[in-house]
This record gives sequence, structure tokens and C-alpha cells, in this order.
Amino acid sequence: MVNLKHILSVKRQKHFFRNSFAIIFLSCILAELCFFNNWLSFLEQPVYDIYHRIAKVRPWYSPHVVIVSIDDETLNKYIDDPLVFWGPHLAKALSTIHQTKALAIGIDIIFSVSPESWLQKMEIEGSDISRSYDITFREQLHHGDIILSGYANWLSKDNENIILPIVEYLYSLPDGLASIGLSNLYQDNDGVIRSFAVKFFDDDRSPDTAFGPLLAMKAGFFPTAPLNRIGYAGPPGTIPRLSFKNLIDPEKNELKRIADVLNNKIIIISVEQEGFNDAHMTPYAGGIFSQKGMKLMAGAEIHANIIESIITKKYPKNLHWFMRILWLTIFVSSGTFLSQAFGPRSGFTFVLCLTSISALFSYSMFLLGILAPLINVILALILCYFGTLGIRLTQEEKDRLQLENIFSPYVSESLLTQMLTSEKKPILGGEELEITVMFSDIRNFTTLSEKLSPNEVVEMLNHYYGLICDLITSHGGMVDKFIGDAVMAIFGAPVGFPDHAEKSLKVALGMIEISQNFREWVKKRFPDRDIPEFKIGIGIHTGKALIGNIGSKQRMEYTAIGDTINIASRLEGLCKKLGWAIVASQTTIVSIQEKIIIGRRDKIKPKGRTGSIDIVEVLGIED
Repeated sequence: MVNLKHILSVKRQKHFFRNSFAIIFLSCILAELCFFNNWLSFLEQPVYDIYHRIAKVRPWYSPHVVIVSIDDETLNKYIDDPLVFWGPHLAKALSTIHQTKALAIGIDIIFSVSPESWLQKMEIEGSDISRSYDITFREQLHHGDIILSGYANWLSKDNENIILPIVEYLYSLPDGLASIGLSNLYQDNDGVIRSFAVKFFDDDRSPDTAFGPLLAMKAGFFPTAPLNRIGYAGPPGTIPRLSFKNLIDPEKNELKRIADVLNNKIIIISVEQEGFNDAHMTPYAGGIFSQKGMKLMAGAEIHANIIESIITKKYPKNLHWFMRILWLTIFVSSGTFLSQAFGPRSGFTFVLCLTSISALFSYSMFLLGILAPLINVILALILCYFGTLGIRLTQEEKDRLQLENIFSPYVSESLLTQMLTSEKKPILGGEELEITVMFSDIRNFTTLSEKLSPNEVVEMLNHYYGLICDLITSHGGMVDKFIGDAVMAIFGAPVGFPDHAEKSLKVALGMIEISQNFREWVKKRFPDRDIPEFKIGIGIHTGKALIGNIGSKQRMEYTAIGDTINIASRLEGLCKKLGWAIVASQTTIVSIQEKIIIGRRDKIKPKGRTGSIDIVEVLGIED
């Protein structure tokens, strides 16, 4: 039996690991499939955005870009000047910048209309002044360290209209179209700008380079890939700004302060008027952990963040595929084994803990500039939890049906229900329990059966067994087996209860009463047969026994074995010799002897056993 327990334990371990590895494998495969096909991007992207909002201004950020902002104060100062006539103002500002050590200048304004054409549209006659009005601005453009902005307007998939600066400005640039950066921004499906493209066309069309990357290259910094994530330095307002009005005819002391701000910096000149239609969705634009609602980011600041990413090489990179799979496998394996080992409730708690740990790990990696996907890990943890839950429920249902099939013929329906709903199920592989075993047989059965036909013997036994089996099961006992005219019953297994000895004695007394009433049935059913008087003998003993499924592959039986069973059988065999109806051992009555009505006492020494056993004749039990 010990070997059987060991074999079953090994078998369970094999099932445990086989099921666990199957769940881990399937959960990881499904999670990786979703990640590979970007099926979870609609969930992963908001998590990426939340990380940005939690991190706020990044600790590594040191400005390399300054935005010269044509802000409300500047526009109010030159309120009478339409932007188309701002050439002289721009020339003065560029002249101031050229007196510093700025690395490169990008003007994020599309000059699609010249002063002369604007006057013509207004039906105002032009003059030589209108044609030379912005000559100083053109002279500044000729320095070679400036790029202008264009815009690609896609009319259809393969048909775009590129809006360029006016010809006069285009010809003023030493590199012509090569100094035009497209101000288009790369949007994800949800409209949020998280990445940037270096080029928008893969053929010989020009201009084709994005504004931010072109300005970075103008300053001598080059991107490493055609499409990169933007390593945002912080929420809107993080990039330093200088008001445009401060650059127009500054005094000497003011010029020194401006130089301190602009030296060795890349400059972006842009209109940032309140309500100006150049604000975009970024990871900071709302949702969980956002501050005071949705806050859009100006296009110039997004270009500045792109340039910062190129210079610092801080654009977030995907976690290496091997590390991603390793991370996924470790967390899913932990969730699976813990859920399998500790059950659904504890398993759910473990899965929540692992989800929190994985979120913390993912965020920590984000702070290091590495994107460790979180949603696919959470998906895999959910799958592994429900996988283990499904296997557990399936196994429990299988065990329930197995227990029901094994015990339903031998125990009452209420006891069976109690057994199936109990947290502690019978261990079919075998366990040692203290039980009370009862043997009972029919006296003079051989003589009795000789007076009846085989069919009549079976009829009589079935009727008698039906009466006593109902009595046994109604008191929580289990009818273990029928051995010819004898019956073996167990109390205290498969469902344990503390008063199993008392219940066995009550059943024994009840069986004596049934046997006395059964005599009348036998006389009426088989009159004039000269049948011996129907009597039974009962032996009862309490002790430890090994309980479990015993047998071979072809036939298994839940039963008890051990010295306790042998003694109970021997005590039943003494009934005829002693002339007692019920022979019980002292161990059976010891806990309730004040209730038991005892007849004679004796001491016996069963064959093959050392030591003697105190036995008593049980005559009744007090309520």
C-alpha cells in the first residue's frame, strides 16, 4: 500500500507538471502571437502613455533645443503687422541669433504667400517696396544654417501636394529644396504622436525629410533608423522658450543673456499663439495620471523632442526578443505553478501580485529607455489563471464523478453530498485513519440455505441486506462489501466524524432489532420449511486502518486493510462460541462506556497476534 501511495503521488506530480507546462506553453504562444501581430497595441499604447505621465520631466534631460516663440506678447506688440509682412522682424531676430553660437535654425512657419502676392489678392497695387520689403530676411536665409518648413498634403494614397515656401525664399537658401523640412508628424492609429519618421518618401522626390530630423542633421546629428519612437523629455512646456520679441534689437546686456541661452543650441522659431492650430495629441494629452485635463503639445515642441531624441539617442527601444520571451515565461510559469499548487483563490491573489510586479518591472525598464510590453504578460497571466482554473474544475469534476461512482452504492445520499462538498476529500491513494469496523453474518446460514432454492436464498439476502444497508448508511456508515452471508461496514470513512464508534454500536443494536423482526418475514415467506430461527452475530472493533483504493488495473475497490479489520472479523467469529449477539472490543466502547449497557466481559488472544484484547457483550445503549 505504501508503494501504491508513492506511485499515485508520482502520477499526480507528472499530471501537475504536464498540465503546468501545457498551460505555460499555450499562454506564452497566444501572448506572443498577439504581440507579434500588434493585436494588443490599442491597450499597450495607453500603458506607454501612462508611463510618460508618471515619469513627468525625465531626469536625464539637458536642453539642446530652444524654441523662439512668436507668442501672444510678441503678436500684441506687432498687432498691426500681418505675418506675411514679418520679413524684417524675422531678419532682425535671425541677425540676433547669428551673433550667438547657435548650431542651426529651423523656422516652423510655412511662407506660402509673398508680400507682393498678398497685396495683389487684396487688390492693392504693388510697388518696388513690396518686392524688396523682405530682402533683409532673404539675406539671413542665405547664411546656410537655416531650414524652412514645408507640408505634404495627401490628396489620396499615392497623390500628395507639397506646400513649399515662396520661390524667393527657396532660392535664398543655398541648398534649395534640401533645406526644406516637412512639418508633418507621424500619428498612430489613435491620433497620438509617439514616433517620428525621418523621411516621408522612399523615392527621389524632394523635399522628403521631416522637419525635426533635417534640423538635427543640419547641426551635425543623424538619426539611427528611418522610424523611431520619440524620447519625450517631459510634458508640454518642458522645452525652454525665448520670446521672439526679445530678439528684435536687443540691448548689449540683453544680447549677452540671449547668447547664454542660445549658445550651442538648435533653434526653432514658431508661432505659439493661444488657439493657433498647431497643437497635437502626445502621451501627455490626458487619461490616467494626467494633470488638469487634456493638454496638447505644440508642433514646435514635438519637433524639439524629436531633435532631443536624435541627439541623446534616448528614443525608447524594444526589449530584446529573447529577454521579452524570458520575462514572459518567468512570470507565466510563476503564475501557473502557484495557481496550480494553491488553488483558485490564492492563485488569483498571486496573479494580481505578479501583474503588479510585472507593471513595476515594465515601468522601470521604461525609465531606462527600454519598452518591456506589459499587456501581453497580463494576458498570458489571465490565460494561465483561467487555464489552471479550468483544469482544476475539470479535475474536480472528474474526481467528483469518480468518488460518486465509488461511494454511491455504499453510503447515503446525504453523506455522499457531504463528502463531495467537503474541502477534505477521501484520499483514494491511501491514508491511515482511525475507524470503527463492523462485521456481521447470519447464524446457521448453511442449514438455512439448504432449506431454500438458490433464487429464494438470493431473495431473502437481498431483502435483509436492503434493511440493514439503509440502517448503516443512515448513520454515516459505509457498506464496504458483502461476503456471502456476511457484511462489512466502516464508520469514520470516507467522511470522518468523531462519534463513529457510538454510531456503529447504535447500528449494531438496530441490526439485532431488524433481525428479530426479519424472523417473522422469513416464517411468513417460507412456511412449513422447518427453517432455523434467523439470527445474526456482530463483531466491532475500533483502531487505525489504511483506507484507499486497492486492487489492480482491471479492478479497484475502496476498502480498509490492516489489523483493525482482522480483529473485527475475529470478534464476529466469536459470537457463536460465546453466545453473544454483539461482541465489541474495549477500544470501541471506551469513549462512551457510561452510555453502554454491558453484559459479560472477557479477554481473548486472537490467533496470529501478540497480546490479548478486552471484549464486552453489548446489550443496549442509553439515550
